[in-house]
Amino acid sequence: MKNNEKIMKYQIPKNGKLLEKVKQLSVEQLLKIVVCPNYRNENERIYDTYCAFVHPTTIENAKKLITKIKKVNHPVLVASDMEAGPGTAIVRATEFPSIRAICETEEERLAYETGKIAAIESREVLYDWTFGPCVDILKNHFSPITSIRSASEDYKEVIKYTKQYILGLHDNGLIATAKHFPGDGACLFDHHLTTPINPLSKEEWNNSYKKVYEEIINSNIKSIMIGHIALPCYDEKDEETNLYPPATLSYRLMTKLLKDELGFEGLIISDATEMSGFCGYINYYEACARFLMSGGDCLLFAHPDEEFIMKMSELIDKGILKLDILVNRAYRVISFVNDCYNISTDIKFDIEEHQKIAREVVEKSVKVYRDRKNILPLSKKYLKIAHIVIAKQIKTDNIGEFTNELAKYAEVTEFIDPGCSAIKNLAKSKVYDAIICTIGCSQWYGTNQITLSGTVARNMMNGWMKYETPTIFVDFGNPYIHEEYDAMIDTLIYTYGYAKDSCRVVAKKIFGVSE
Repeated sequence: MKNNEKIMKYQIPKNGKLLEKVKQLSVEQLLKIVVCPNYRNENERIYDTYCAFVHPTTIENAKKLITKIKKVNHPVLVASDMEAGPGTAIVRATEFPSIRAICETEEERLAYETGKIAAIESREVLYDWTFGPCVDILKNHFSPITSIRSASEDYKEVIKYTKQYILGLHDNGLIATAKHFPGDGACLFDHHLTTPINPLSKEEWNNSYKKVYEEIINSNIKSIMIGHIALPCYDEKDEETNLYPPATLSYRLMTKLLKDELGFEGLIISDATEMSGFCGYINYYEACARFLMSGGDCLLFAHPDEEFIMKMSELIDKGILKLDILVNRAYRVISFVNDCYNISTDIKFDIEEHQKIAREVVEKSVKVYRDRKNILPLSKKYLKIAHIVIAKQIKTDNIGEFTNELAKYAEVTEFIDPGCSAIKNLAKSKVYDAIICTIGCSQWYGTNQITLSGTVARNMMNGWMKYETPTIFVDFGNPYIHEEYDAMIDTLIYTYGYAKDSCRVVAKKIFGVSE
């Protein structure tokens, strides 16, 4: 943004001639406009739509697939999830740990630079749009889907860092999307699996999530993703289900609250329609119709195949989906796409500079959370290390990389999920000079768990961490493992996510090696 430019609230442009053209389209044509199908490879059936989502893939595959998607006679916006840098959506792009890690650096500049890098590298691969950042507030530390995708548990910090990230995106040609309205992070459950409830009172919501969305909307955000999350303090129960509906099916939340009260005039896109918080609440097609009727514009992951067209047409015939509403939503989508498509950028792609910024984020965000017995850094006498892994949803490649980094300073043996008895015997034997334990869970869709659970959690039994062998815990995922294992964990390092340099920085911190 130029210094003399004032940030304005975004509004989808109005175009009377376009509206008249849209009114002449068939139902099938209209339905193809209000969906955003998802693709994984170029061998899939590609639909003639105005929006599309491409799942994480390599730079080469993304370019091929996006090029194929855009081979139509009208603009198409292609999106993915660049929530904190491009590395979460593009294989071999610059990796950043998370938006929470950026917050932990306490430097707003790095939030802007991360957004800038996400935009530059994404535009290079032909993306136009990102479904990020998350502007959720981590009020429930064990929220299974939010965790480090949220900048903070403090709404003021969320505003501070996500606004800078959005500005970095917009200044460099990538459309940002704030999600998940009306606010994840206070819920206990995962809306991939069920319809979670944001339990805040109206006063609590007004003093947190509302303030976030007011700030973000007034900062030129162009699109907002609606979560499959209920908000009883602003809604009423459905007569049919006697349950509070997810925001994606709520006129009160999308139209009365988001549009009328908060004044949002940009594009409203649903979270993925295959999530059970949406299609498990009512029938899939009825849910899609109700989303549009309630104020939504675009259905994420909906594919306009023959069945979709037929079922939605039947709902129009029954009056469940009003034709004038469908026309309005299609008109808004086309207006939005035309306005945002092919935003010109003249930015130099400097991968070395991008990686330098990413390293800075990692180095400034990795923290020794506690060291009760003052065993850090490990001295040179610690020559034999046992690397014990008690973790879920962490890639085995990342575990191996951490072992390799530790091996630069000591002889290391790796043990994955060995069981509490084996760890106890190992700790008592004094065969190893120290134990370094990778612990915890990363947030991941459809798991409903951010804590150690099941048989993996049994590794924490038998008190092995209290024997004479010094033990250091490292968590690459949920940054609240100390709340669950407060007494057990004396020395703990948090990384707030995982990126290319995370393992290197943690190993250096453990062994007291300066950069």
